[in-house]
Amino acid sequence: MSTEITTLQKQTYQDGLEMLAQQMPCKLHNAVRLEKETGKRVSFPQIGVVAAKEKTARNTDTQYVTTPHRRRWVSMKDFELADLLDVQDLVRIVSNPGSEYSKAFVAALNRARDKNIIEAALGTAYSGEDGTSTVSLPAAQQIPVGTTGFTLEKVRTAMQKLKAGNGVDGNEEMFVAWTSAQEAEFINENEVKSIDYNNQRVLVSGGLDGRFFGFTYIRLEDWTDENNTTVRILPKTGDTRTCVAWVKSGLLHNIPLMPQTKMDQLPGKSYAWQFYASATYGSTRMQETKVVQIDVDE
Repeated sequence: MSTEITTLQKQTYQDGLEMLAQQMPCKLHNAVRLEKETGKRVSFPQIGVVAAKEKTARNTDTQYVTTPHRRRWVSMKDFELADLLDVQDLVRIVSNPGSEYSKAFVAALNRARDKNIIEAALGTAYSGEDGTSTVSLPAAQQIPVGTTGFTLEKVRTAMQKLKAGNGVDGNEEMFVAWTSAQEAEFINENEVKSIDYNNQRVLVSGGLDGRFFGFTYIRLEDWTDENNTTVRILPKTGDTRTCVAWVKSGLLHNIPLMPQTKMDQLPGKSYAWQFYASATYGSTRMQETKVVQIDVDE
């Protein structure tokens, strides 16, 4: 029996690249007000609340009001990422990975969009004629962690806060952003999993696939980047995770440059192929009464 037959054995490699599990789309794209205004900073005008005056006699002077006007400002941010492949690399691999690189880069930009929107929901908004006035999310729009996770009572409280500030108007969509940890905890509550209380068959689907208590639920999971660093779209400090409930018009995402990709050969890099993706966008909280911060134990 030949002892050298192993030298004739071949190594076989699968053509193409498999994308590792990751969030690909911008999950909040359809859950916020979208604009595409250009400029370094963009303002969006608002009109305030006025009170009607009773007319108590005939032929009286017209009663005027001072109609309040506001502005919310968005500062544009540029995002990009790129990678290089030597021309020699391409002759050593089975297939050109350009398409998969582009998909992975656009997915990264989409996750950054979600993170940008959540940061705007919870962070400082800018208003005033020149955008120098700061507006924080008031304590009245925050639900403290207490000693509980994501509960139906906190959902009820969030809805009550939105209604109390006249944030809920007609059939406008409302959303909650959470992670799978909150979803798993929430669907274990009797009022959520029982069809006696609602028409969501959560024990069949394994989650909330539709609306419940007026909200549509969006999962935004943590993920690990190329440096093995955990990136959180929804903030977490210690054992406290911050979730968000909002009315669609309460958050604005201005995106004049949607994620785009380019592939070029660079003479200054030994004619290596550069895979590049970029986008420009910014977000703001439009009205505090249309956003509620929900802190939960995780």
